[in-house]
Formats: sequence, C-alpha cells, structure tokens
Amino acid sequence: MNKKIGLFLAAAALAMTISGCSGSATSGKVASSAPDGRDYERIVVISDLHYPTKTGTDDPELRQYKIDNKQKCLQEINGWDDVDLVAFPGDMVALTGTMDEMNTVKAFTDNLNKPKVFTAGNHEIFYRDVFTKKGDVISASESVKKQHLENYQKVFGPLHSTKEMMGYLLIFLSTDDVTGNLPTEMSKGELEWFKKTLDANKKKPTIIFFHAPLTGTLIPYNDKVGSPRSFAQPSAKIDQILILNPQIKLWVSGHTHTPPTQPTFDNDINYYHGKILDVYNPTWDGKTIWTNSLYLYKDKIVIKTYDMDKHEVLDNLTRTVQIDR
Repeated sequence: MNKKIGLFLAAAALAMTISGCSGSATSGKVASSAPDGRDYERIVVISDLHYPTKTGTDDPELRQYKIDNKQKCLQEINGWDDVDLVAFPGDMVALTGTMDEMNTVKAFTDNLNKPKVFTAGNHEIFYRDVFTKKGDVISASESVKKQHLENYQKVFGPLHSTKEMMGYLLIFLSTDDVTGNLPTEMSKGELEWFKKTLDANKKKPTIIFFHAPLTGTLIPYNDKVGSPRSFAQPSAKIDQILILNPQIKLWVSGHTHTPPTQPTFDNDINYYHGKILDVYNPTWDGKTIWTNSLYLYKDKIVIKTYDMDKHEVLDNLTRTVQIDR
C-alpha cells in the first residue's frame, strides 16, 4: 500500500472509529475506455447488506461483530484504487424498509468514496414495520408498498436505470411490483421499460442487475431456497424477454444469500438456458463477508470472488465469460 492510500485509510478509520477490509464504484454514464491506462473497468457488488444487521438485540455480541465487520469491509473497499462502480442489488436495509432504515443505510454507504448505484430488493419494499411472534416479517398492504417505493426513490434514486462501461450496457432493475404476492416481482411498467431498453441496444453486450436470481440457476440447499419466492418474477415474462435478447451475458443477483461454500455458487447450473451466467452474490450479514468483482474487458468479463476476512481472491472460483463483438 502506498503512503497516500495509507493516510486516507487512517483518516477514514478515525472518522468512523473503525479500521480496515477491501472493493469500489461509479454513477452516471461511464466512458467506454478505462481510466489510468487500464484495459478493464471494475464493478464491485455488495448485495444483501442488511445494515446495520438482521441479528437482534438478544445476541448483542454477534450483532456488534457484524456491524463492525461491515464497517471494516467498507473501509477496505475505499482503499481499492481500481474500482469504477459499486453496485448494490437490493436488500440494503435491515428488515422492513422504513424511512429510518433507509436513512441509516444511506448514512453508512455515504462513507464509501466510490461511485454507487442502488436497486430495491424485497426488504426495501415488501414488508410492514411489525413482526410475527416468531420475529418474521409480514407482507405489507399495497398502499404501504407504494409508500416504500416513494421513500426509496427519495433516498436512493431511480428504481431502474442504465449505465455504459467499456462498451457494455448495464441495466439496473428493482423488485417494484406492489400488487403481487411474491416479493421478487417486476411491475408491468418496469418490464415494458426493460424490453424497450434492450430493443434499443441489440448490439451492446449487456449485464443485468436484479435482486433475485433467474429460475433454475441454482441447486436448492435449504428449505428457503428453491421456491418461486427465491427467483425473479414473473418468470415466464422475463424468460420471453431474455430469449429474444442474446446480447445479455450476465444476470447479477443476491436475495438467496448463497455463499461460496455452497457447490451451487459456481456451477454449470448457473447458466440460464446454458447462455446467461447468473452471478450469485453472498450476503454481507453473515459471520464471513465475501464480495464479487466484475472485471469488464472489451473481449471478456472476469468474475472474481474475494474473501474479506482472509483478504484474498478465491482463485478456484474465478470465472471468465468471453465476449464476441
């Protein structure tokens, strides 16, 4: 680490009374050539942040550990000097998407000195600010969901948007349907915007960021993963769109919290119809934090998984998608 970066990290750590982890980001349109003479641009994905944490006050030690760990990791990412964008594909808030929760997350992510882009997940939109006796979240009414959508846009920005990096089109989508019973649905309006955006960019290799993964792209490994609630909806309409747009190369998701320790994290099943790679991103609310980075080259995309605790890339999980232009 050079002296300048070291001084910055020290100042940042002092400001937040915390210290070090590793990553990076960009908002607005990005030029199609990389800065600093690099032949790539880098996107770091932070999914299912759940800040400060879903762990309750009944376990104060674990709760504080998770909060401190997230703060350390954010500061490590501040030290990565080749990051051009940090993408947050949903579930930034802890649980129920109140305005207080959203503002808490915004204050935390404002400490990240990289360009950022956010999309909404189920925890931003779908739940009431009350819980069952077991502590589970409860689906909200349509009016409450609409209020959450309004609050989200005030705090984090648009529900769907695009960017360009290294000649790639990046499309960011949210779970914005307030009328259905599944927490992972796109609205009719967003689906129409999605189709029009793809139709206008047929020749650009495209990467989709959406909270939930594509149907059938993982091996179920517990009783919560594998139902329709686990996958992007409405699946049939999304399938129709994807089939007609072969320029889509990646679908970047979270939601299932799938860690690199699961065999399904890097598996042939991750390829939707054998063509679109669904890149699963682990939660930041576990005891261990892993982060994926997408390295965009003109002729390929390289996906690397980083262990934030060990401060090392997991080379056995590195994947490459070749791009024909």
